[in-house]
Amino acid sequence: MASRKIWLLRLVPTFPFGRLLTGILLLSLLLPLFYLGAEEEPADSTPALFFSLIIAYIIPVFSLITATSEEALDELRPLLDLDDIAFEEARARLDSASLRQTGLCLGIGALSGFAHMSLIRGSVTGTILEMSSSLAGFLSTLGTVLVWMIMTTVITMLIKQTILFGHLGANHVRISLLNTRKLLPFARVSIISSLALIGSLALFPLIGIESGQNLLESVPGAVAILVPLLIMFIIPIWPIHRRLGALKEQEMKAVNNKIEACLDGQDTVDLEDPKLRQLTLLLNYRREINRISTWPFDMGNLTRLVLYLIIVPLTWAGAALIENLVDYLL
Repeated sequence: MASRKIWLLRLVPTFPFGRLLTGILLLSLLLPLFYLGAEEEPADSTPALFFSLIIAYIIPVFSLITATSEEALDELRPLLDLDDIAFEEARARLDSASLRQTGLCLGIGALSGFAHMSLIRGSVTGTILEMSSSLAGFLSTLGTVLVWMIMTTVITMLIKQTILFGHLGANHVRISLLNTRKLLPFARVSIISSLALIGSLALFPLIGIESGQNLLESVPGAVAILVPLLIMFIIPIWPIHRRLGALKEQEMKAVNNKIEACLDGQDTVDLEDPKLRQLTLLLNYRREINRISTWPFDMGNLTRLVLYLIIVPLTWAGAALIENLVDYLL
């Protein structure tokens, strides 16, 4: 089935600062729309800021992640045993989807959003009544469904991208224990893919700030984000980790066999033995092999990951403090 560029990516222009402009434009359009229902009773008010920010955030960031994944794939090109046609097909899968995939994402997202609102309102009938009886009810349902549709599309496509890198890491990339830095693009994809969902989680406290804390409003969406986040983080790097681990074990076994051959069954080493130099080299080589990590990360990637992970608890804690402060002052 023919694939086309993912519709969310079509919303982001390719000229400089196009992503920033897209985010500002989306926020400028959505914020006034959702705030139309924010002046009603707090129990029924629309989390306008959350709806507007998460949509204005996720679309440009999804474009950034896709571009970063394309750059990572280009960087891996010399290591891949793919011909030019297969490589271009793989690259096209990063930003394209079939109409069937797109339709499924939108349909599942819409149904999930409506189910979420039905859970909050207590029933499907309650959701329909809220939609038809008040502007806030209609906009809350519209915003929830729209966010679920967009997030379902983004999460599905990001998982699709990470699966591609996982497949390449398992079957098509040439690896060397002595030059694992060339495998860092796999870690970059793993971390940058997680960034979109970590940032989304950081916005969830806005729901409680605007409309009062209600776990039914935030928990389903947070769970729907957290589980794919863990999955897409591990998929690109796990095959490489397993291959590096197996290669490291194989190399350590070979070196140990050579060391045993040099010792020739002796428990001590004769300093006059002509094999001493060879033994020293083998011991140094074994030490270096043993120090090699089987995960394709460097300190920069790990530091970036830790900073991303700190964002979410800080924002949730900050939101709780603000809510308690407001309650105290009022």
